[in-house]
Amino acid sequence: MRRVLVLLALPLVLAGCTTITGGRAAPATVVPTTPGVPRPGTGVGPYRSGDCLELPAGDREITKVACDRPHEYEVMTSASFAPDVPPAYPPDVKRFARPACRTALPAYLGSPDADASTLETIALWPSEQKWDAGERWYACLMTARGSDNKPVKQPGALAAALAHGLGRFQECRAGEPLKESPVHVVPCGGPHRSEAVPGVLALGKATDPPIDLNGPVVGQAIEHCEQKVIAYLGGRRPGITSTAILPLPEDWPTGDTTAVCWAIADHDVTGPLGHA
Repeated sequence: MRRVLVLLALPLVLAGCTTITGGRAAPATVVPTTPGVPRPGTGVGPYRSGDCLELPAGDREITKVACDRPHEYEVMTSASFAPDVPPAYPPDVKRFARPACRTALPAYLGSPDADASTLETIALWPSEQKWDAGERWYACLMTARGSDNKPVKQPGALAAALAHGLGRFQECRAGEPLKESPVHVVPCGGPHRSEAVPGVLALGKATDPPIDLNGPVVGQAIEHCEQKVIAYLGGRRPGITSTAILPLPEDWPTGDTTAVCWAIADHDVTGPLGHA
């Protein structure tokens, strides 16, 4: 059985310097030199590519730490808001920062499959006081969603974390995608029913017109995901279906422009169904 689900994106958002949700950190890796990947220390504002950050318990200010120390966040890139961004606070990060953060994901992580992983990008921007003083930077942070939808502090960097596959960052769900409320991400080695698989399908750019969910792209995504799930499983298997999750048109301009393929078992399984 094949079916199409439409994803209502739930991006993690870091508002100002005070609100943080979601994620699990990553193992140590070497910063890649792939063209398009920000060099360590480059960027705009107080946070630069490669900085590792944590939010101490009970604190409301994010803090730079050594990357070999357990932390929740890593700066992927930082830049200035465009001059035409309205001066009102808070800035419209979904419109003016998130697309750039999403665009930077594949090169930074070494794979186009970020949306099949627990790794996510969130935005950080100046406090209202600093904004009023004229600061206009934003930083794209990397984090990973934990089973409680909160960050898990671990040492190491996230650059090139997916270069050799999804590995420990593969996203698995206790139930079926979009039928969980709240989202219940679980370790793939424990009981679960759903697994995101390699083969995220790029549907276009944020600057393109949104996809038509009644158009041929839906059938193309279904066929694509069926083949990716078969490859992931090593063949067809009874009791496992393939599902394509597509972005809603209203989320398209924010950079959510991919179809994610899922393998869904009709009963709880323990351990990955395939190889990611």
